[in-house]
Amino acid sequence: MDLECDLCHGPIYPEEGYFGGRCFLCAAAERQARRYGLTIWQINAILRVQGDACAICGESPGDAGIEGPSYWQIDHDHACCTGCPQCVRGLLCKPCNMRGVAWYEALSIDRRDWPRMNTYLKDPPARRPHAEVRWGDLDRVRAREGGLAGAQDAFFKD
Repeated sequence: MDLECDLCHGPIYPEEGYFGGRCFLCAAAERQARRYGLTIWQINAILRVQGDACAICGESPGDAGIEGPSYWQIDHDHACCTGCPQCVRGLLCKPCNMRGVAWYEALSIDRRDWPRMNTYLKDPPARRPHAEVRWGDLDRVRAREGGLAGAQDAFFKD
């Protein structure tokens, strides 16, 4: 019997594991979204608003490189809390999330003079009115296409 993923409708390979009707990649993406109280469909809506690109640099999350696969990172406002839907700002590539936003927010307000970052912080894609889930957000798993942070380690341990 061939197993099919409930989200992407792709095949589920038994050697990768079976995660409640989800393939490995969709299960990892769903798990990461759930960490912030989001659904895959909400992640799809945020990516739609961002044009399926990093909200800051406009690039994709990247390809597999020397550090391994690259995935979307869920950026959230650390001043809000440890991770709720209201503090999520957008989806970023790893460099923008790890080195860009963190570095920039550590600067004093009078030194924050990067227009693109200021725009992102003042009007985050995830908080825009048109980031609500629409019918078209339910037709594919955008989050899986770029993956989400930690997807490669979501279920397997060394």
